[in-house]
Amino acid sequence: MPKLFIFAVGGTGARVLRSLTMLLASGVRIPHCDQVVPVLIDPDTQNGDVTRTVALLKRYARIHEALYGDGQKEKEGFFSQPMNTLAHLNTGGSEELRDSFVYDFGGISQPFRDYLKYNDLSVESQGLVDLLFTQDSLAANLDVGFRGSPNVGSVVLNAVVQSKEMRYLAQSLQDGDRAFFISSIFGGTGAAGFPLLVKNLRDGNSQLAHPEVRRRMKAGALVMLPYFKLQEPSVDEKAAGQDFIDSNTFITKTKTALSYYADNLQGLEAMYYLGDQPGQPLANHPGRAEQRNQAHLLELLGALAVPHFMEVPDNQLDTNQPLYHEFGLKADSPEVDFGQLPPDLRQEVARPLIQLHYFARYFLKHTPDDAKAPYYEAGNLSAQLRNNRALRELSDFFGDYNEWIRELGVNQRRYTAIRAEEMDFNKMVADKTVETGIFSKGITPGYFRDELTKAVGKATLSNPTENEALRWVVKAFEEATGEILDKKLQYS
Repeated sequence: MPKLFIFAVGGTGARVLRSLTMLLASGVRIPHCDQVVPVLIDPDTQNGDVTRTVALLKRYARIHEALYGDGQKEKEGFFSQPMNTLAHLNTGGSEELRDSFVYDFGGISQPFRDYLKYNDLSVESQGLVDLLFTQDSLAANLDVGFRGSPNVGSVVLNAVVQSKEMRYLAQSLQDGDRAFFISSIFGGTGAAGFPLLVKNLRDGNSQLAHPEVRRRMKAGALVMLPYFKLQEPSVDEKAAGQDFIDSNTFITKTKTALSYYADNLQGLEAMYYLGDQPGQPLANHPGRAEQRNQAHLLELLGALAVPHFMEVPDNQLDTNQPLYHEFGLKADSPEVDFGQLPPDLRQEVARPLIQLHYFARYFLKHTPDDAKAPYYEAGNLSAQLRNNRALRELSDFFGDYNEWIRELGVNQRRYTAIRAEEMDFNKMVADKTVETGIFSKGITPGYFRDELTKAVGKATLSNPTENEALRWVVKAFEEATGEILDKKLQYS
């Protein structure tokens, strides 16, 4: 059962993982992968990007478990990709892990100076530290991450290497498993953590288990180049000593990191690079709950690197001759729809994303009003929608989805393939409008309702469990949205 370990480092890693989760919810499958194991790494435990993604991962995992957890065979379709935490892997070891998608830093809440035990160092060592780190870096509190300082992060993140999480992960490795790293190259946590994780996961001399399996394991990485900038603080904010990140240094940091990677980064079979000209500056929040950036098109495109990497056969992946990938659009347009994608990628992602959008829109807006519809009565949805926790979980996930799809459409480089605010099903897909006229109204709520009724046929639910009712709903919408795409949208 091949596993894919995804290390999402820092806020950018969390945001890319958020988009990947939406792709998986739509039915996009990761090839040759029986289980996805995401691990988010960020010492800023209150980081808004991280906490939002963790909540989404938990919700996805609960929905998947409800659909498939009691022996149901996994297949293609909504929420079909298995996803678990490290703690769910049976390693046979004695250590127990917290059941979480986030690496546990143990609540670091001290200045970097205290973390180094600066006052206990010799005079010579203090002098060396003063040469390597600015006074601002030494005074910075670590509970908000590394605030664009990879030199600080490279010291703190060394603790990850011999952590029980890494020991647990190494113990669970089997031939056929792969690893994928997601990070930015212009910040602090990602730029520092990514090369350290690669180096130590490959290190045959470390105390981690299965050194030969770790050596043979195929690994890839998505490196996010600068694609946004941050607002400059006002003179008063600077005078008040308010924390901020200077995005004017992003390009310099990127060049420095790329130079370092060229000479020192080894152990990867594939590298994916993605960046863009930044648009309007974002709010400048160094960390904690306020750092909650809106979803960006590049994070969605970056998430597609994961299934692309998993499609490449082992015999085409060689650490001595790594593959390097970039992504280009057909045109330098501020609005990006499915027509901008290469044909094979469009075929892979457009249909499931459209089906997920139709599902979310109809389920939230129209299903509550379908009390007299045959599919609604056959599934006893009146009671289920009131009391079923699994269906409430689905509704909450669709709320997260609606927030994500709206955010993708507000950046300077906008994802407009699906019109987030459009209520007419005929006009929701930007590059394929359903023609209507006197004899055909296209995809109306009534037509959608009829397709749902056809999907359930003569079957009825009698005293179903919560999970059985969820399966009823998901199966009906899978079949109905598939028929609608084939018959009305005719999307291919």
